[in-house]
Amino acid sequence: MKNRLVAAIEEKLDWGSGDTWTNRDFEALSEQIFNTTHKRLSVTTLKRIWGRAEWVANPSIATLDILSEFLGHDNWRSFVKSRENKRTAKKPLQSLLTSYGTYLVLGILCLGLLFGFIWRSASDPVNMKTPYKPREFYFNSRPVADGIPNSVVFEYNASVAEKGAKIEIQQSWDSRKRIQVNQKDSIATCIYYRPGFFKAKLVVDGTIVNEHDVFIPTSDWLAVIERDTLPIYLQREAYIKNDRLAISPRTLETYSINPSISRTVVGFYQVRDFGELYTNEFELSVTLQNDYYKGINVCQGAQITLLYDGGAMIFPLSDKGCTSELSLMAFDQSVDGKKTDLSGFGVDFKKAATLECIAENGQLDILVNNRLAYTFKVPGQAKKIVGIKIHFEGTGSVYHLRLGNKGNTLYETKFGQQ
Repeated sequence: MKNRLVAAIEEKLDWGSGDTWTNRDFEALSEQIFNTTHKRLSVTTLKRIWGRAEWVANPSIATLDILSEFLGHDNWRSFVKSRENKRTAKKPLQSLLTSYGTYLVLGILCLGLLFGFIWRSASDPVNMKTPYKPREFYFNSRPVADGIPNSVVFEYNASVAEKGAKIEIQQSWDSRKRIQVNQKDSIATCIYYRPGFFKAKLVVDGTIVNEHDVFIPTSDWLAVIERDTLPIYLQREAYIKNDRLAISPRTLETYSINPSISRTVVGFYQVRDFGELYTNEFELSVTLQNDYYKGINVCQGAQITLLYDGGAMIFPLSDKGCTSELSLMAFDQSVDGKKTDLSGFGVDFKKAATLECIAENGQLDILVNNRLAYTFKVPGQAKKIVGIKIHFEGTGSVYHLRLGNKGNTLYETKFGQQ
């Protein structure tokens, strides 16, 4: 019955199979459950429910109650009863088949379907939907401002879609961020609250029929306190220091945020054209420190995300004792710390740590404090690198960042001179 509960939640979310979810998806699910039920389930608990982490015991009734409530039931017992009622509802049909003969009923049904098909074919020779082609749909966009937040005007023409079709615009890779638009209209607008390189998509009845790039750059380093909806944007003087980027506990206190009792994520963004910098040959070096160790922030998580045309690479760091919770990603390959030894990404943040990435000769080496932590194979198709994001749980500092290739420096942080 637990598997049916999992399947019902996957159907509700429409994110695909839970086997493909990333750590960020489980974090998003945790927030959705809290927003719906006002009860919290941890990411680890959710991963265990989905078989992505090892159970030390069966899920508690309290956990199953919360998940059932998320689906609109009063509790776990109510969910189980609803499933049993569905099975019971099938019994009249089973009795009918037993009473009048299975073959007789099935024969009548088959004849009905056959005559229905013949009638429909005669009245509508083209009764199969013709697959849509991207060139049949116009889809383009333009930002209206510089910086963040930024409204984007989308222009579209979906007149060739079937009458009554559901037309949506998806702002990015995240299928949860879709807005429904009118088939007869041609203009729609959306707000982007974070910078990045996005693939906007025109969706007809759940099928992507056209897509294009939306580039929302930053003019310089942007610092935010992350929230599910609108982030809190920080003023430059709050995070640009003489020798580093830094968000301090005092800055969080200004917004009545205490990272020792509630999960708090802060981030730095630099999204821009770095020049001839591609995924098949690049060098990245970041020296950083999670400098908040208090309360619930014992794992001192940090994450470096490298954005490129059509995707992202995610490199995590944490306290040495927490590497089981890490997830690593590059070139659409996700590596789960529950199933892979990612201990090389564990550091002692009492001092700054350095993460380096070197991509060359079809291989990406990731080094932490000069030691090889993991290696990926690099796909042959080179994609342009367009940005970097650095996030900390709690607070953190970035002391140095360099991007380049073949020994050449294409971008380097010089915080005291900006």
